Amino acid sequence: MKKALLCACLAVNTAAGLAQNPIVSHCYTADPAPMVFEGNDSLYVYCDEDMNIPGVHDFYYMDVWRVYSTVDMVNWTDHGLAMPRAAFAWAKEGTAWASQCVKSGNTYYWYMCAQKKEGWVHHIGVGKSDKPSGPFKDARKAPLISTNTGGDIDPTVFIDDNGDTYLYWGNNKVCYAKLRNMLLISNASENNGIVEIPLTKESFGGVKVDDKVVGDDCYEEGPWLDKRGDNYYLIYAAGGVPEHISYAMSKSPKGPWEYKGQVMTQQNTGSFTNHSGIVNYKGQDYFFYHTGWAKGGGGFNRSMSVEKMYFNADGTIKPVTATHKGVEPLCTMNPYLRQQAETMNVGIGVKVVGDEKTGVYVTDIHQGDSIRVRNVDFGNDGAESITVRVASNGKAGNLLVRQDNARGLLLAKLKVPNTGGADVWEEINIPLNLILKGVHDVHFSFTGKPADDETTLFNFDWWKFTSVDEANAIRNVETKTDDGIFYDLTGRQVDTPQHGIYIKNGKKVSIK
Repeated sequence: MKKALLCACLAVNTAAGLAQNPIVSHCYTADPAPMVFEGNDSLYVYCDEDMNIPGVHDFYYMDVWRVYSTVDMVNWTDHGLAMPRAAFAWAKEGTAWASQCVKSGNTYYWYMCAQKKEGWVHHIGVGKSDKPSGPFKDARKAPLISTNTGGDIDPTVFIDDNGDTYLYWGNNKVCYAKLRNMLLISNASENNGIVEIPLTKESFGGVKVDDKVVGDDCYEEGPWLDKRGDNYYLIYAAGGVPEHISYAMSKSPKGPWEYKGQVMTQQNTGSFTNHSGIVNYKGQDYFFYHTGWAKGGGGFNRSMSVEKMYFNADGTIKPVTATHKGVEPLCTMNPYLRQQAETMNVGIGVKVVGDEKTGVYVTDIHQGDSIRVRNVDFGNDGAESITVRVASNGKAGNLLVRQDNARGLLLAKLKVPNTGGADVWEEINIPLNLILKGVHDVHFSFTGKPADDETTLFNFDWWKFTSVDEANAIRNVETKTDDGIFYDLTGRQVDTPQHGIYIKNGKKVSIK
C-alpha cells in the first residue's frame, strides 16, 4: 500500500490513439504543481481536489490537497489524503485552493492557501513532512501570509541555486517575499517583508481596468516561478476570465520582469480558468495545466493534464497546445513486482483512500467500475498467474482481469471471498486462462452488487503477476519439503527472510 510504481525504463512502442489527458480520472484534480526531488526517481504533482456538487457545494469547493507520482508519465500513483484541509486548525471548510511543495534539507514544505474560519479572504500557510507523499501537518499552526486584503492565493515557491528562497502569490496582484528557514518572512520589518510588483504593460503586456484589459494582455493569478539556465520565468494565468497562460522573463528572481507572450492560448479545454506548472523530468520539459475534460467535469470540477514543452535558443517558450493525447510513456511497467492498485492510467468509478501511515488502497468499487494500467511488459516467456490482495465483508464481488481493454481477452476472474472484514486482507493467486506475453495494457473490471449495509464490493490493495519461469522455480522448490529453509519465489535460499512471500516446507508463506 505504500510503495510507488516500479518499472523497467526502456524505449517502447505504444498503442496509438490512447488519450492520456486528463492524467487522473477517478477524481477531479486542479491547480497542478509538478516537482522532481533530487535523489528520487519519481515525478510528483501536488494539487487540490475539486469537490463541487451543483446545488450543494457551488463555486469552488475543495477540502483536501492530493499528491500523485509517476515514473513513466502515463500511470499515476494516488497517495491518498496526503494533506487534508483539517490539518490546519485555522482553515475554513471547502477553501483549500492552489498550492506547491518544495524540499529543503530533508523536509518537504507544502505551501497552501485557505480562508480562516472567521473570514472570507484567503491566507497562505505551510505544511511539512519528512516524505514527499506525506502525511503533512501544519508547520506553523498559523498562516505565513495574512494581509487581510484579499487575493492572497496561489503560492509558488522557488529555491535558487544559492539557497535563497522566494514565495510568489496573488490574484489581481502579484507579490513576493523572501523566506528564512522556509517558515518565516525575511525583512519582516519592511512592509512585513512583502514586495508587490507593479502590473505594468512592460512586465505583463497590459493592465486590467474595470475588468477590461488595456493593452495586449494582463496578469490574473496563479504565478509559477522557475529557472532555466540564466533565465528566470514567471508563468501565470492571464487575460481575465476565461484565462490563458502567459509568461515574463528576468535575469533575477526579483525582476524586473519583461512580458514575452502567451504559453498556452485560450483553448477549448472545458474550463474557464487555467493554472500551470513546469518541470524537467528525465531530460524533457513538461507543462502541466488543468481542463474540464473528465467525465462530469467543467469550470468547477477540473482535471490535471500534461504536454511536452520546448524552449527556443533565446530562452523564450514555444507555445503549447492542449491535447487529449497528452504524452507518451517513458518506460514499461514490470508486472512481476508488486504494483499498487492505486497506480493507474484510468480509474472509472473507484476512489482511493488512506494515507502513508495507515495504508492507501482502492475502494468504493461497484458494478461497472474499472481500472486500466498502461504499457505492462510481460516479456518473451510470459505470465501464468496473478496474485491480488483484497479485503471484503461479503461474497458478492467479482474481479475480472482482461488484456488491453474492457473488451479484451479475459485473463482471469476471481469471485472475491469474505475475508473477514473490509480491513482484513487476503492474498489470492489466480491462474491465467493463457500465457500472457509481450507489452499490453491490463484492464481490471468489477461486477456484483454489494450487500445493503456495504458501500463497496471489496477493497483492492495490490496486484502482482507470476512469470512462467518463477512458477517453475516455485514448483521445483516445493519438492524440498520439511527442510525448514526459506526460499524466495525464484527458488533461491534466503537466510534472513524479510517482509514478503516465501516458500517453506513446500508451501507459500507470507512474512509481514
